[in-house]
This record gives sequence, C-alpha cells and structure tokens, in this order.
Amino acid sequence: MKKITPQKLSKRLVQYGALTTAMIGVTDINGQIKYTDISDVGGPGQGVGIDLDGLDGFNEFFLLHGSNTAGTQGALYLVPFGSNAALGSIAGPYNLTYPFALNNGDIISAGNINWIAQTGTSASLNYQTMNFVSCYGGTGNSNWCGVTDKYLGLRFELSDGTHYGWARLDVDLTSFNWTLYDFAYNETVDAPINAGQTTLSIEDNALSKVRVVALHKSIGLYNLKAATDYKLYNMTGQEVLEGTTNNYDYVIEATTLASGVYIVELGNTESNAIIRKKVVLQ
Repeated sequence: MKKITPQKLSKRLVQYGALTTAMIGVTDINGQIKYTDISDVGGPGQGVGIDLDGLDGFNEFFLLHGSNTAGTQGALYLVPFGSNAALGSIAGPYNLTYPFALNNGDIISAGNINWIAQTGTSASLNYQTMNFVSCYGGTGNSNWCGVTDKYLGLRFELSDGTHYGWARLDVDLTSFNWTLYDFAYNETVDAPINAGQTTLSIEDNALSKVRVVALHKSIGLYNLKAATDYKLYNMTGQEVLEGTTNNYDYVIEATTLASGVYIVELGNTESNAIIRKKVVLQ
C-alpha cells in the first residue's frame, strides 16, 4: 500500500466533500474529566470519603486509618462501597486485597484485569489494605509503603453506567502520616482515564487548535505546534498504537487495525497538555 502523505490525504478529503464528513464521525471528548482539588486531608485515626462525582452526596470509596491501643502500629485501608472496585491484587494465606500504587500516566480502564471489589460476605473482606503495620518492613503485600504522589485506580457505578477515576495520595512508611490531595474521573461512560489526568481549559491547552481527521485507516493530525506524542486506544482501553510526530502535519497509518471506533490521545511534550478524539476507522 502506498504511503499517504498529509498533502495527499488533504486532497482526498476535499474530493470526498460532505460524504467524507459523514464517514469520519469525529467526536471531541476532551474536557470530560471531572477533577476535584480538595483541602489536603488525612492523618492518624482519620476517615475520609471520596465522592468522585459530587452530585449525589454519597461516597463511592472511603479511606480509613486505624491503630492498636498503644498507638504504635497503624494501618490504612481503602473501602469500596457496593460493586465499586480498585485496581489491586489478592495475596497471602487469607486472600486479602491490596490496592496498587499507580504512577502518573498509568491508564485506568476496562482493559485492566486486576479490578478488586468486595471479595466475600464479611465486612472485613471489603477493607482493602494499603499499608499494614509499616508493610512488615517490606516483607508484606502492601503497596503504599513510604510513597509520594501515587494513585489509586478506581472503578465505580453511576446511574448511567461504569466510570473510571483516580485518587492521589502520599503515605509514609508507618501509615500514620498520609494525605489525600485530589481525585478525578472520566464523565464518559466506560471511557478510560490516565492516573493524574485533569480537565484542561481550552486556553491552557497547547493542543486546542489541532485537527484530527480520519479517512479509512489513515488519521491526519493538523496544526501541531511541536513534537507530539500520540497513542491510539480501542474502546476497551487497550493501547494499540503509539509514536511521536515529527512535523506540523502528520499522518498515522493504522492499516493493521480492525475497523471500528478508537480514541486518539495526543500529548504535548512541553506543556503536558492532553486531548483525546474519537475516530472511526473503516
């Protein structure tokens, strides 16, 4: 197959005219991340609710710290309510649950297989262990042991369907000093979110004037201001293609992918701005 340059793609789009517009089906899904920056909360013996949508007054998750009577040993837990879940693992002889400490940029989506919800009828089994007794000096299964700016990967249900989000915390080695800073979720049902991703105003977004146009299995990127990282995800959140542009106009060739709906994610390497566009490949 001949390589399609930006110039050739532009000419072909002009030739297709109105029919091309109907076929492309591009929808801008940028700006659908609801971000909540709260007053920093947490600490010894504290309990803090996480109300991601902020609409119904109900917490989807709860963070709870406890300690022994002497106050010498502590533990921090995440409690998902109902069918809500966190990314994590089940480990140890008692099959306890341990939420992951994600890095900034990690994708949170239906494509992840390690979703842990309530694992039994006992209420104690719904307590997911983030840091227990200083993580047993590193020999236990806890993941939140002296970490800074790490993220919980969260999945929760609203009346319109399943949503994905994150919450950012610091937790020291002892578990006594911990802080919840902020959280966010994707308002689009079943759509993925990156850990740390927040809503970008159109004025601050270095990619706000970029045009994304799809024709058959080619995706044209126009009005790029600088080198831009791109990733292509299918609708389950799985990354299927990635790369970096080297020109102000650039064409992504996706000839190996099946026809269907995909999400193009563009990231500006200088400002860390991110936008996403939905495209239809035919």
